[in-house]
Amino acid sequence: MIVQFGYVVLLIACVSVRCEQDEKPKTHVAIIGAGIGGTSAGYWLKHYLNDSVAITIYESGQAGGRLKTVNIDGNEYEAGGSIIHDKNLYMKRFTDELGLKRLNVPSSMSYLTTNDGSHTLFSTLSRFIPDIFLILWRYGFDAVRLKFWLGNKLTNFVRIYDYQDNGRTFQTVDEFLQMLDQDFSKSTQTSFRKYLNEKGFGKLFIDELAQMAALVNYDQSVDSMNAFPGLVSLMAAGSTLWHVKGGNYLVPKQLLDRLLKQSDVQYVNGRVKSIAEVHRKDADDQGGNVRLSYQPANSELVHAVDYDYVIVAFPLHRDNRNDFVIQTTDLFNQYDYRMQLTHASFLSGKLNCQIYNLTTRECQRLNAIFYTNPSLPYRSVSQLQTVNDAKGKLQKTVYKVFSPEKLSTTDYKRIFEDDDKFQLLEDIPWLAYPKYDYPQKVPPIEINSNTFYVNAMEWSASCMEIEAISARNVAMLITKKLGVPLKRSDKHVEF
Repeated sequence: MIVQFGYVVLLIACVSVRCEQDEKPKTHVAIIGAGIGGTSAGYWLKHYLNDSVAITIYESGQAGGRLKTVNIDGNEYEAGGSIIHDKNLYMKRFTDELGLKRLNVPSSMSYLTTNDGSHTLFSTLSRFIPDIFLILWRYGFDAVRLKFWLGNKLTNFVRIYDYQDNGRTFQTVDEFLQMLDQDFSKSTQTSFRKYLNEKGFGKLFIDELAQMAALVNYDQSVDSMNAFPGLVSLMAAGSTLWHVKGGNYLVPKQLLDRLLKQSDVQYVNGRVKSIAEVHRKDADDQGGNVRLSYQPANSELVHAVDYDYVIVAFPLHRDNRNDFVIQTTDLFNQYDYRMQLTHASFLSGKLNCQIYNLTTRECQRLNAIFYTNPSLPYRSVSQLQTVNDAKGKLQKTVYKVFSPEKLSTTDYKRIFEDDDKFQLLEDIPWLAYPKYDYPQKVPPIEINSNTFYVNAMEWSASCMEIEAISARNVAMLITKKLGVPLKRSDKHVEF
């Protein structure tokens, strides 16, 4: 009995050791950037790989990336990406899971458009005529066609959720566009103006409504940008829009907080200096495939760590090439990728309504002015609500002015009445989105076999949802490379 008992103990011990030896090592992934792209990439990696993946997230600034708020007199206002479309299902999913509240943007606002020859082209300031009749009166059948045409385009776009739920991935940005709508791919090859003209839209519609959407959303004109981001900018027209109570930055911030509570997730506050492939001579060498060098915050030292995969989740462009070195192919380096510099200025004061011959009551109702002339130094001015949708009378009315460069006092005085109450509160320059062109050149999603680029998708169109879609695709591509079956859903989303 003693001998038999000892044998059993020895057998159990051997089985235990063998289990430990046979247990697959964790996959180590580095994510560079803690904006919506980086944090959602971490979310999807954990969704597919659970505890078999160890994640390290690097961020040189604050979590949130280009999503941020500005504090004015104790109230918070959106300073970065400010609106989210009702059909953006991943942003909805994140807010629901994180317990965040969505606040709808008012469906109508009193505004006017002008080319600032100091007269009004179009306005919704009438108290007696519904906006829809005003739009139909000026733009005719084009306004009706737009609603149904964009509805069809949006239906095609939201196919992506069914595709991804059922394990479908894409290797390139163009493959993503073609799998949704062949016309999406074609639209990147021509100017927004030419595209709309070929679709039968009139000059007045293009010069005013389409131009306004392009300038306000991407700070670029219908003549300089390709048509796909133009389509995305038009999709906001007449749609339900929302923002996160407390600020849209709470989505990536709380995604990060949630990730850090899971096993094998680390956060490093520091600047990544370079990433390069590691070519190992010894087949038994179990080190990673990509070497990442980083400099921790408040340190002069540079550290190097090897990872199995690296996900780049911030935009690579001409102006940050010297700050970040990536070993890549000539295909990626040959193009000059640029970002569009945009200024968001926050001001208090009273709009200059006299130049548009508005009555006192019309001026009181005026919430925004949109400029349709791309040669002007500003794109729009709009009255802001706080991110908490604060009710009651605020200390001051705050406006946000978008402009492609820093405005002068003379520029501001053309927008606001020149009196003692006019005040510039904050001016924030930011590289908001890619500078689009046609035919549009796009960077690769898979830079090499172990390095992926979430923000490559921004060069189709830039918005929070596109980043979340791209992040899920990258997580799925890595999961496939590891030979792990993807979780699939038989459910089809109803839109």
